[in-house]
Amino acid sequence: MSRYNIFLKAANVVAFISFIVVNFIVHVNDPQKPDEPNTNGTSITCNFTIPETHLLPAQYTFGIWGLIYALLLGFIIYQWTEAADIATINGVQYYFVIASILNISWLLILTSKNLILLDAFVLAALSVVTFRAYDNIATYYPPKNIPDRLFIHYPFTIYAAWTLIGTILNFWAAIPLLDTVFVSTFAIICLGIVGISFVDYHERHDVVFAATIAWALVGIAIRQANTLAILIASSVSSGLILGGILRVWVNNVRAWFDLRRNRLRGIDESDPLLA
Repeated sequence: MSRYNIFLKAANVVAFISFIVVNFIVHVNDPQKPDEPNTNGTSITCNFTIPETHLLPAQYTFGIWGLIYALLLGFIIYQWTEAADIATINGVQYYFVIASILNISWLLILTSKNLILLDAFVLAALSVVTFRAYDNIATYYPPKNIPDRLFIHYPFTIYAAWTLIGTILNFWAAIPLLDTVFVSTFAIICLGIVGISFVDYHERHDVVFAATIAWALVGIAIRQANTLAILIASSVSSGLILGGILRVWVNNVRAWFDLRRNRLRGIDESDPLLA
């Protein structure tokens, strides 16, 4: 392993540890009292409550960060194996380090309620970086095995999709002008189109990216159930995405059975022992 490879992987480790430590400190230094009511927003870190908007999903949806952290930890460990070497060095490159720096900045700025707009722009930059890493990996370094999927592709796929959702939520919180039923409904429809395009029309039929968007839309439908337009748009959009995911799974299972059947037929026709 070259010095450059070792340096890059070590930088990933340092970036991940720094990100986790800052996250922990932000949670520990929670200024909010435990008995303080939280009725006008959702706590997305332990020390900041995002204002209520028409796009704010149910609080449980933010638990996806736990999954992202766990998968990224798997990446940090798996990157040291020979199987992950090429995808890590040429695919992920320094995108994870940059993303970690932006994520740390986002967490620190998030503690100040007066800097929501700045935080939205930082999160937008994070979304661009994570999507660049996701697209680079998915396009040029397809998974060769299950560990590749779990610890390289899935972490950056979910990370990219969720930072897209987070960017939209932050801009809605920062710019009240956007937070109308009409504009919010239009944004939900656009998210639905993005999810459907990834699962139905994208070359890779990316189920994981689409499922992450559907997860957010279901959360929006649950929290915003009293606003009919939001409820209908988010329910229909998530339903169409989940339907597309089901079609991909059915087609994959059918293709697997067809391949297996064709192989068996080839053996029947060519194996003289069965003649």
